[in-house]
Amino acid sequence: MPDQEALPGMQDRKIEALQDAALSYAKIRDKRQKLTLQEVELKGELLKLMKKHKKTEYDYEDVHIEIVTEDEHVKVRIKKAKEEEGE
Repeated sequence: MPDQEALPGMQDRKIEALQDAALSYAKIRDKRQKLTLQEVELKGELLKLMKKHKKTEYDYEDVHIEIVTEDEHVKVRIKKAKEEEGE
């Protein structure tokens, strides 16, 4: 027996592949948004610490931090060892 046509005003029928892809995407998106909030909080803490120590730039071993003055945020660079770059 063929599938009955959808009547006007009815919802689309569930398409498993679309449903699964949308749920997977939403799960990853929500994780990313939480990480973005954590990143903003940590950058704020780092900026406070730089000001507390009266630093506009910090450079020690592989860590480099600088305050970007035009919009007052921090940039952080961590240099990777050559072995790690190849991974």
